[in-house]
Amino acid sequence: MKRALLLRLILGLILTTFLPSCGFEFRSAWKKAPVTSGVDGKWEGTWLSEATGHHGKLSCVVLAPNPKTTKTTSHEFFYHATWKNLLSGSYKAVHTVQKKKDGTYTFTGEHKMPDWAGGLYQYGGTIKGDEFKACYRCSMDNGTYTMKRVR
Repeated sequence: MKRALLLRLILGLILTTFLPSCGFEFRSAWKKAPVTSGVDGKWEGTWLSEATGHHGKLSCVVLAPNPKTTKTTSHEFFYHATWKNLLSGSYKAVHTVQKKKDGTYTFTGEHKMPDWAGGLYQYGGTIKGDEFKACYRCSMDNGTYTMKRVR
């Protein structure tokens, strides 16, 4: 009995120590992100899994490409998602962005997650004005992202 209690206490301390650190880099990027138009800037909204019905809050910082180090069509999308207001995580994915004649931007990309989290995620979406809509797919899940620009 004492061993199980000690194990739970240690696990709780580990989780409360390390889980909050997942968002430090994202919060820093969020604070520094300029308010812009086009693709770059801050976005907020939700994600929804079509496979499970799970959903949560979603934020994203889209960073303009650095022409010295990346292709001008490659943007870094820095996502932060929550699940049941309990767990959260941040990750970066590089997306190729194309501007259409009507001012709409389309993007595609992929990101490798651990196998237990679905493995390779593939993304595709559009940004028109202040509306961000995307789909994601991996071996374990598929769903949508819907966000609005933060001014």
